Amino acid sequence: MKKIRDFFRQNDEFLASILGIFSSLAVILNAVKIKTFEYIENVNLFTDYLNLIVLFFGLIFIRKSILIIREVEIDGICKRFNISSSDLSNKLLRTNSLIGQLFYAIRWFVIILIGFYGLQVFMDWNLDYDFFQSSLIRSDDFLDLFRVTSERNDSAAKFLSIEVLTNATNLFSATFLFTAFLVLFSVTLEDDNRTSKIKNQIPIAVAVGITVLSIVLVVFGIPGLNLEETSTIVRLLGGLYNGVAMALLFSRFISMEYYFQRSTRSFERVFYFYGITIWLPLYVVVQPLYALFNLFDFAESSTEILKAIVFLITFWGKLVFLFFIFTMLNKKWIHSYILLTLIENENLEKLSIELEDVEKLKITNGNHGS
Repeated sequence: MKKIRDFFRQNDEFLASILGIFSSLAVILNAVKIKTFEYIENVNLFTDYLNLIVLFFGLIFIRKSILIIREVEIDGICKRFNISSSDLSNKLLRTNSLIGQLFYAIRWFVIILIGFYGLQVFMDWNLDYDFFQSSLIRSDDFLDLFRVTSERNDSAAKFLSIEVLTNATNLFSATFLFTAFLVLFSVTLEDDNRTSKIKNQIPIAVAVGITVLSIVLVVFGIPGLNLEETSTIVRLLGGLYNGVAMALLFSRFISMEYYFQRSTRSFERVFYFYGITIWLPLYVVVQPLYALFNLFDFAESSTEILKAIVFLITFWGKLVFLFFIFTMLNKKWIHSYILLTLIENENLEKLSIELEDVEKLKITNGNHGS
């Protein structure tokens, strides 16, 4: 059993690639061989389940870890970076505090996104959009659906109610991506220099505000637009917010790749390099496209292929993202990145003082973070 565990640990990126390739082929065949499937929901459900598998992997296997500096290592680090042992101890404690906050932010992101895809499975399994689409087009707001009782109107009302929930889960999952970004970017240290917490009230407030706005828009409608168009705008708001959160966090991942440029070339490093620089940006770009699936009247084959492409990109994006977090926490590379950032946070000020041609950069007295 230990050999099996070691094999999976040493070849996790390769196995993830195999899973991704076979899953991609399955989705592409579903999209191309349209006659095999009567409804597009078959592809939707398949990709929903794929995303849930990846998310459950993240929930089960991504674990919090702490960085330990042994006594014999302290002197060498202090001499190399010209810091005292007490300063190193404070920065180490702060590093592990930030890692804990990063872990819980990613964990909550995964948990909420599992809820999102659970709702997607329910909708793709039970609701036929083509059946009640005419009700959405004829209605100006949610209340219009109850003025005339019909099965189509009832299905449309159920769809919109669940969609408000899916949009909310999408927004609040993005909130924790913002929190993860703040861990890796913001000036977070307070006077204790060790355990101050990231403040994410603003991202949460934005998510709450957009959710409330979405409910108001759906219930009362937007003048001049039908309910289908209003629903599209609501989804677009959620997709844009999620895309911004992802873009900010993934930009930090891309900047971290600088420190791995001289590392030994291996399948693992190639997987993460191209995953971070290609798949994650694509993952950001397709977020708003979810909102446009039902708005334009493409040919059936075109719609199916477009959905397949978007779902594949999001699947690969999640795969790369969660495996990257798993590897960085497991191998403690992200710990060393944060510790290095904390140690060198004043170097830019020192360099500006030494260089006459550079305007002097004055950093506020006190402690600064990553």
